[in-house]
Amino acid sequence: MKKIKKIFSVFMSVLIICCFCTSLTGQAISFTPNFEINSAACVLINTDTGDILYEKNADTQYMPGSLVQIMEAALVLEKCTDLKMQITCDAELVKRYQNTEHADDLRYADIYDGDILTVEELLYAMMLTSSCEAAVMLANQFGNGSVASFVDMMNAKAQELGCTQTNFTNVTGIADSAQKTTARDLIKITQYAMNISKFMPFASAVSYAPETQNADRHKMDEWIWTHSNAMMQENSSYYLEGTKGIKTANLTEQGRSIVCQGTKDGNTFLVILLAAPFTDADGTLKFYHMLDAVSLLKWAYTHFNYQTILSDSTELGQITVQNGEGVDYVLVRPEKSFMSLWYDGADINSIIQEIKLDDNVSAPIKQGEKLGTVTLKFSGQELAVINLIATSSVELSQKKYYFALAKHFPHTEWMMRAVFLSVVLCAVYLVLCIYAHVLYTQKNKAPEPVHLKPRASAVKKEAQKSSGKKQSGTKK
Repeated sequence: MKKIKKIFSVFMSVLIICCFCTSLTGQAISFTPNFEINSAACVLINTDTGDILYEKNADTQYMPGSLVQIMEAALVLEKCTDLKMQITCDAELVKRYQNTEHADDLRYADIYDGDILTVEELLYAMMLTSSCEAAVMLANQFGNGSVASFVDMMNAKAQELGCTQTNFTNVTGIADSAQKTTARDLIKITQYAMNISKFMPFASAVSYAPETQNADRHKMDEWIWTHSNAMMQENSSYYLEGTKGIKTANLTEQGRSIVCQGTKDGNTFLVILLAAPFTDADGTLKFYHMLDAVSLLKWAYTHFNYQTILSDSTELGQITVQNGEGVDYVLVRPEKSFMSLWYDGADINSIIQEIKLDDNVSAPIKQGEKLGTVTLKFSGQELAVINLIATSSVELSQKKYYFALAKHFPHTEWMMRAVFLSVVLCAVYLVLCIYAHVLYTQKNKAPEPVHLKPRASAVKKEAQKSSGKKQSGTKK
C-alpha cells in the first residue's frame, strides 16, 4: 500500500511540474529562399534554437543510402568501451552484401581480407568514405556476430527517437525500397549522434590515415581516407568555411544526398538534402546536393539574425479587477521575452498578436500571476504561445468584497437552495398543520344521541295499559 502511495505521489509531482513547464511553447516557422533547390527533399535547421528555417518535402520517404551509417556510428560509439579494440576484416562476410544488382553503389576504403584495424579506424573509414567493408565489420562485431541483429538495434533506436517514417534493412546503404527515411527523421538521428561526445571527430575529419600496421598489404604512407564532402576541402570549388561533414550518399536509382553542418558568427545550422539529381537537363554531371547545401548555408548566414519579437516589458492590455483596494484594474505583460532567428526579407511588423485575457478576475492579485496568453503568428504559422502576467499586485478590499457578496447572494446557488428548502419546509409545515387540525376536530366532536329499540314485552305492556284506559272511560 505504501509503495502504491509513493508511486502515485511521484506521478502527481511529475504531472504538476509538466503543467508549470508549459508557460512558453514555440512552433517552427519556415521561410522560402529566393533560389531553386534541386534536391527532392530538404530541411535547414538552426541547431541552437531548433528553428526550422526552410523545409521541402520533409516528410516524404526516400532511400537514405550510406546516410544510414550515421545511425550505425552512433550505436557503435554507445556500445564500444575501447576504440582501440582490433578487428580482423573477413572478406567472405563482406561479399555477402556485394552480390546485388546495385553493387556499383557500394563504396570501399581499400580494406582487404585479413587486414587488422581498430574500431576507431573503421569508424573513420566508414564516415569519410562510406566504406562498406568497415560498415559490415562494425555491425557484425557489435551485433554479437550478426549484422541483421545490429540492423534490428538501429530500427529500435529509430523508434525510440520518434522516427516513425524510418526503416533500416542494411548497413552499407545499398539501394533497397524497404530501407527508407525522411529529412525530418534524419534531423533526429543526426542530432542524436552529434550529442555523443566522440561522434563529431569521426564525422568532421577532412582526412585520416590508419595507424595500425598492415604494411604487407598496403603502402601505409599512401593509405589515406578523405571525406566525401568536398565542402570541407579548401581546394574545392564547393568549399565553404565553417562546414563540417557529416555524411554523403549516392544511389544510382535515386540521386545524391548529404547531411552537413555549418557554423558562422556563433550560429550553427544543419542541412539535410535528399535525392538530388546526378545531371542537369543537358545531361551534364552535377553535384546538386553540395550546390544546394552551399546556397542554403550562405542564405542562412546572410539573411538571418536574432531579433526580439516580443519584449517582456511590453504592456499588452489591462484587466478589470473586482474588489480591488484603491484600484479596479491591473496591467499585463509577457512572462518572458521571445527571441527568434528572423529572416530579413520578412516584415517583423506583420506578426499578429492574438491576446486572450482571463474573465471575472477578483482581488487579491499577486504580481507575476498568470492572467492570460498571447499567441504570435506569422503568415498563418504559429511562432509561440506566451503567458501574460500581472505587472503589479492588487490587494483585496474587505468592504467591497462583503458588499459584492451581499449584492450577489440573491443570485447565488446557495440562495436558490435556501429558497427551495424554505418552500419545502413551508409545504411540510402546512401539511402537518392540516393534519393536526383534522385530528383535533375529530377528537372534540359532540357524540350523537343514541336511539334504543324498545323490547317486545315493554311494547306489549304499553299497549295493554292504553287499552285499559280506554275501557274505563267507556263505563263512566
